[in-house]
Amino acid sequence: MNRARRRRGAALAAVAGALVAVACGAGHPAPPSPKPSPPVRAFAATSGSWLGLAYNSSGGVGTAERFALEGIAYDRSGPLEVKAGLTPATSPELARGLRLSLRAGMIPDIEVDPGEGPTGCTGDPNASTLCLPVDAGGIRAYVDGFVATAGAIRQAYPGVRIVFEPMNEPWDWGSPPGLQSGRASAREYAAVLVPLLTAARTAGIPLADIYVPGAASMQDGSQWISDLYAAAPCLAPGSGTCGPIDGWNLHPYGLPGQTTEGIGSVPGQRALMRSGADNIIISEMGFCADDIAGGADCDENRSDITGTAAQTARWLSQTLTAALDMRRAGWLKGLLVWDRSGGGWAMEAEDGRLTPQGRVLVRFARSVGGG
Repeated sequence: MNRARRRRGAALAAVAGALVAVACGAGHPAPPSPKPSPPVRAFAATSGSWLGLAYNSSGGVGTAERFALEGIAYDRSGPLEVKAGLTPATSPELARGLRLSLRAGMIPDIEVDPGEGPTGCTGDPNASTLCLPVDAGGIRAYVDGFVATAGAIRQAYPGVRIVFEPMNEPWDWGSPPGLQSGRASAREYAAVLVPLLTAARTAGIPLADIYVPGAASMQDGSQWISDLYAAAPCLAPGSGTCGPIDGWNLHPYGLPGQTTEGIGSVPGQRALMRSGADNIIISEMGFCADDIAGGADCDENRSDITGTAAQTARWLSQTLTAALDMRRAGWLKGLLVWDRSGGGWAMEAEDGRLTPQGRVLVRFARSVGGG
């Protein structure tokens, strides 16, 4: 789902399909060891930590630890969103972001974006024409870059819980932009995912730490999760050597109590997963209050996520309650709310006080502890 709040042809499909078939046996060498990083303090995050916030360590007026000390430990976005190939040794911003996040006791969720796309497209997450890499060189560059980034971070912080997302909502990145069906975009993304998972496994990066973007039905009626498996059967267990997908991240924006959107859509999406169904992170979800911060970054056309502060607080409470059942079932590993200080979405107001949604989140975290 493209939101204004982001701080941030047909022949190509045939090429993508051919690359999937070739790449199932591809491998890549492990990345070189980065420069050592300074140690981080003892972590507040525990194996039971499962709640989190976008911009948890990098956006807000309170201390970085404010929410982590409540058990709201997952951290995403800001300096934790990087272009493939950047490492703590080559990106001062990433290095600072990791240090801040980990010293605050958080669990970083690193979104790794393409550095470049096809002609006329860009890998810049703040641009309006994002595109997936589709030619062999672009795919190889992204795969090598992802492995270098993830491998270097893991080597810099051995034994620390850090997870990775290969791109953000790639169904919106089909090439050429705006002209792809969901199924065609799934074929393009599968052509990247196949060599990526193969290379990650070769480099010793656990596939369970790589959370593949999943989605509900596309606007054209296609099913993103099923279409990925159809485009590359080796992504399922026992079907080949390129997978399997061993973890998913979802963005179930929408009202609670529904089955096609919001938190209620998650079981239906999970039912389509032929692998990784017991390892799901909701890495974005949330609601925007049109009477907080002047409704900044809200989408007035989305009544399913935009309402008053009282409404959004109630929706968030209902969503968290539903998510708790999924957490206790054992397969929901994390849930990150959008976001810590982003306009009408904020948990924390500009004066440092918790918003109504922020109070709901903190009370919920205190009530469930480790879940």
